[in-house]
Amino acid sequence: MKTVKGNLPNGLVIDGTTHRDFEMREATVGDMFDAENDSDVTRPLAFNGQMMLRQLVRIGTFTGPFTVGMLRSLKPADYRTLRAKQMELESEGEAGGGDGSAEQAS
Repeated sequence: MKTVKGNLPNGLVIDGTTHRDFEMREATVGDMFDAENDSDVTRPLAFNGQMMLRQLVRIGTFTGPFTVGMLRSLKPADYRTLRAKQMELESEGEAGGGDGSAEQAS
């Protein structure tokens, strides 16, 4: 499964430690069903956030589970960074794999 990595400008504080580097995996159809069940699909921010919770592999050394509260605590720039990577994975999936620039998970 493809993953992408990035860095949050401000980071997510977990147990007093600020984590900035993250890894996100491509979505599955199962993720979409689960996110739809857990959010109002007429509210894109809520749906995309639920998808993000499922796609995050790690932020720093934290590997989950990720919660809505964690996303809500992010600065807007951090959310935009995660959303950009989410959209990058989505566009690569629709293109049948893209240019191969996303890293393969080990």
